[in-house]
Amino acid sequence: RTERAGELFRGVAGELIRETWRFKPQDVCTTLWSFATAEYFDYDAFRAGVSRLNFRHIRSFKPQEMSNTVWALATAGFAPRHAHAFDTSLVPASRRPTREQVSNDPVTECFAAVASEAMRRPHEFKDQELKDVLWSFSKIGVRHPALFQKIAKHIVGRNGRGFSSFSSQGLGNTLWSFAKQAQLSQEVIDSLGDSVKLVSTGRLAVYETSCLDNGEDVIKRLFVRAAEAGMNMGLDRFTNQDLSNTVWACSTLGLLHTAFFKRVEREVVSRLKQKRNKFRGQEIANILWSFATLNAQPDPMLVDQLSVYVASECRGKNGIDEYSIAKMFGQRQELANLAWSCAVIGRYPKELMNILYTGLLGTSNDPEQMKLIFKDDGLQKSSIMTLYYVQVAADVEAPELRLSLPVGFPNGWGEDDEGHGHQKGDENDLIDMSSSMLTLTVSKLQKGVSRTFDRIGFDNVLEHLIDTNEIEGEYGVQLPQSPTEFLSVDIANVGKKIGVEVDGPGHFVCLVDRPGKTTSLVGLENQFDDRGERRVNGPTILKHRLLAHLGWDIIHLPYWEYQELGGDREKEMDYCQSLLEQSSKW
Repeated sequence: RTERAGELFRGVAGELIRETWRFKPQDVCTTLWSFATAEYFDYDAFRAGVSRLNFRHIRSFKPQEMSNTVWALATAGFAPRHAHAFDTSLVPASRRPTREQVSNDPVTECFAAVASEAMRRPHEFKDQELKDVLWSFSKIGVRHPALFQKIAKHIVGRNGRGFSSFSSQGLGNTLWSFAKQAQLSQEVIDSLGDSVKLVSTGRLAVYETSCLDNGEDVIKRLFVRAAEAGMNMGLDRFTNQDLSNTVWACSTLGLLHTAFFKRVEREVVSRLKQKRNKFRGQEIANILWSFATLNAQPDPMLVDQLSVYVASECRGKNGIDEYSIAKMFGQRQELANLAWSCAVIGRYPKELMNILYTGLLGTSNDPEQMKLIFKDDGLQKSSIMTLYYVQVAADVEAPELRLSLPVGFPNGWGEDDEGHGHQKGDENDLIDMSSSMLTLTVSKLQKGVSRTFDRIGFDNVLEHLIDTNEIEGEYGVQLPQSPTEFLSVDIANVGKKIGVEVDGPGHFVCLVDRPGKTTSLVGLENQFDDRGERRVNGPTILKHRLLAHLGWDIIHLPYWEYQELGGDREKEMDYCQSLLEQSSKW
């Protein structure tokens, strides 16, 4: 922006602040939209402008003016003072502001007023305007369950407008907005703690929040209709960002439309081969993470083509080095997401894995140099744990790669210089969103199952922990000499190395386009077969493989099978005995 342009913006901003009421609704919205587009972020000017979009005057604004205004606020990063003002699903009324308090902050009142009009007359909003309103709430980090439920029903309810007229960007951003609303539950939980009206955590909490906000049937229908609309439109009309947003949204909520993902896979492979529509590093990481998380079972060609593409894009004047990798991948978390995804899928292209390790750790064992190259404060905790998981998996499944972690790792590599740091709220931290392989919470169901195994003579402990030193000392896997809790087994007979994983809802994804009959009591060899609408997710698959590599026989107990026994002690004992008999070690 030139100095003359800067003077112009400052002059208009000054007039808006001094003479707010002389600006017509269209003038206010156009001015703020222009400021945001030009990245001119004058807080006082924005507050003055949005003060016009209040409860008293909001009906004089057209849908486009309202959507442009909240879009400008979200783009500029000006959040409402009362972030939890509209969260009727999770936040108790006693923790939400009154209408008077909302009116005392122009930004909060603007979001409130626009939402009220979008709910009152959604039929007057064009597709893009609805999409922009939803995107703005999610982008700025404000949950509004009533708004999103109203719009969801407006789109896919009886006589709803549907998605047929949406653009590819409209589809991707709309699904992203719904998924982000649910993901924001994590920040609400962190902020309000025990007062939050939600008992689950992690990925399960995200899905449950989405169901609380919209209704389970509605959110599934929304994603199914969007996937169908995308396939009817043709994925060749999607940008890479549209594809990335759409599959990320599906994965965040654990909703797998198998036909849509297969189409995405073919489209991405085609673009990679022909080098059409240049991919950003984050887009590649998001796409492969989504396939891995949902256990979408892509053809190995997808990973191989990604490897070829990444290598070609990272090859600079001096070949492939830390600097050329950083040019493509702005954050090391994106590299960790890719490495984790390769481990989940079980595909380790040599060139790609070397690039990922070089980008995460460098070649000179110098964590300070890597911080300077990537302009970060070190590896996030989830990236460090990812490297442990990938290292163990690759040591066994791809030993020819000879991957290794630096001497002394993770000391000095983490954000707090001790390898245990974590940057809160990073939306690129996809691994942290995935079900953890180190789960230290013991559920009521888990305790009940443990007692039943005790009754049939299966001695066990709850949440047996395996640390990195044990892995190196007992199993010979090469990890740095720094004891870190690595894996946990829900119910374990340590002597016989038989483990029982009580797989709750957070271990499964929902097959929204392939419902079928649920089977039960399958053998160990096919315990990961699809079970009706349920499929075991990627993190659970990886954890099972890691434990198997470490010599454990792992039996999976789907939560619904045990619950269906209705508390009948004899049936529970028979059921658990039948599971144990599947293990060759019992």
